[in-house]
Amino acid sequence: MKSILAATDFSRHAMRAVQRAAQLAHHHRATLHLLHVPAQGRWSQGDGMLSKLFGDGNAPSLNDARAQLDKLAQSLRADHAIRVESHLVPGHPADEIAAFASAREVDLIVLAPRGGSGLKLRSIGATALRVLWSSLLPVLLVRERADGNYRTRLVATDLGERAALIEKTARALSPRGELTLMHAFRGELEAALSVLGRAIDELRLYQEQERLAISKRLEQHWKQIRGGSRRRAKLRLVHGHPVEAILQASVELDADLVAIGKHSGPRWEEQALGSVVQNLAQQLRTDLLIVP
Repeated sequence: MKSILAATDFSRHAMRAVQRAAQLAHHHRATLHLLHVPAQGRWSQGDGMLSKLFGDGNAPSLNDARAQLDKLAQSLRADHAIRVESHLVPGHPADEIAAFASAREVDLIVLAPRGGSGLKLRSIGATALRVLWSSLLPVLLVRERADGNYRTRLVATDLGERAALIEKTARALSPRGELTLMHAFRGELEAALSVLGRAIDELRLYQEQERLAISKRLEQHWKQIRGGSRRRAKLRLVHGHPVEAILQASVELDADLVAIGKHSGPRWEEQALGSVVQNLAQQLRTDLLIVP
């Protein structure tokens, strides 16, 4: 990991993300790009009327933001002994964050779930959600204060080919943390059996057969991810919906980092149906790593 992008609006929530990004930059000896995106142009409200009335518009506020950004960058350099580059880019926050990350080819985007709007931290803001939708790079949503390295990683897998990349990215954020690899399942025929009114015993037998078969797949899946290394992981197989299973596991394990792959379908599908990632981003109380 050579470069990390931390976006900030100077709110206390954003500062949690900035501090976590600084800790990661120190650990990896990476460059930290500190990005602030103020409203584009001079008094963008009122179809230009405010610019006519007030002349210089919001130029003074941009100067203040630049000074605040430079002060924060200097503080991070002193506190964490890292290289920090500060950037002030007027525009729409979500668009500019995604564009900047892509142009600079950063390895990780670090965000707070929402800014200083006064709404509950547990909900996710429009900026973070749009970055999740549009970014082709890993995104770390930071909710908790940066208190040392992550201790307990929970990596959710669909048993697909990209699981190794998700685990590798999570390991980069927490190389010595305890790892739990989990998979939530529902048998393909469960709904049909329920509709047909089959006996509960028959349905339970089917579920147990599915559990045994998927358990073997999960063990083989971890062997492939691990490769020739001696890394260890606790394997967790849960019957149920992925969102509910991950939320429950994160609480039971006291996980401070949850990692998951992003849905690869079209954007309209995520917006209309609500993806697992979007639901977790809304409901998780811990940090969430999303790997595309």
